[in-house]
Amino acid sequence: MTLALALVAGPTGCASTDAATQATRVPQVTYATETTADVGMADVPALDAVTDPVTDAGAPPAESTAAGPVVETMVWVPAGDHQVPGTLALPVSPPQGRMPGVLMLHGDLGSRDETGDLFGHEAADLAGQGIASLRIDFAGSGDSTEPDLALDYPNMVADATASVRYLQSDPWIDPNRVAVLGLSRGGSIAATLAGTVPGVAALVEWSGAVYNGYDEDPAAHEQARTDGYVPIDVGDRDFMLSLNWYDTIEQSHPLDDVAGYRGPVLAVVGSDDNVVSPDVADVFLKTVASTDTTLHTVADADHLYGAYSDDQSHADEARSVTTAWLASRLTA
Repeated sequence: MTLALALVAGPTGCASTDAATQATRVPQVTYATETTADVGMADVPALDAVTDPVTDAGAPPAESTAAGPVVETMVWVPAGDHQVPGTLALPVSPPQGRMPGVLMLHGDLGSRDETGDLFGHEAADLAGQGIASLRIDFAGSGDSTEPDLALDYPNMVADATASVRYLQSDPWIDPNRVAVLGLSRGGSIAATLAGTVPGVAALVEWSGAVYNGYDEDPAAHEQARTDGYVPIDVGDRDFMLSLNWYDTIEQSHPLDDVAGYRGPVLAVVGSDDNVVSPDVADVFLKTVASTDTTLHTVADADHLYGAYSDDQSHADEARSVTTAWLASRLTA
């Protein structure tokens, strides 16, 4: 099965935030909108030693905006020698006590809001249920300051791991109720994360590429061996996929990684997905050790649930099913 990068990338609704603007406060809430200190992965708190985020006066300042049920703040997640840009979304009316959280991981050459603002809409839906979320940009995408050539499978896993720990260290979020949602290749990373990083409370796969790696594009891989990278047209520019990206995708094994995961699992697929076959979800759900697995098929939907189109019915269905499922697993 070959992943069509042009389809996965698609147009996105990600808009940069003005980092020069100081954090604002929303009257209904008293959230502290701070960024964390620049620490290495070895310094990320373990699940049983979670502390409040540390303010770093030198980090980019946050900016908060409120719309509907959600307050969104741009944050910078420390991840070793760099910081990962993200949008932290919190309910305008927070529940009593700490709330659950969900990390959202975009697909190949996408960005944190995803096509048609799919992740942005899901963040608002989750906030309406009292669930926080964090969506991030991988290297070279969105507001990332990392070069395109830094994008590879291990680095995506490392950035996602740092982001889970960031959520678990937030004083408003229950570290024992942090789930991960991944779209397409983001689903590969989510699977690896759930299977290898302790403390992932639930796993959601949207058109998830949860299969062990192989050489998905031999011709491009060979070009990367010759030139060191392959330029991929993403609309407004060429994204440079490195040889290391092709090598590490081939060497990845998310299906093996997630096999022992015992938390609740939801897989949402489009019946007409021609990028990642719906059969991939069947194999994944038969492989994972969890006894709480749910498969939802959106009839006639493609890989992105038509999120790029005027007809949002398939995307709405995927989001509605996911939000209800996460609420039932994380807030019950």
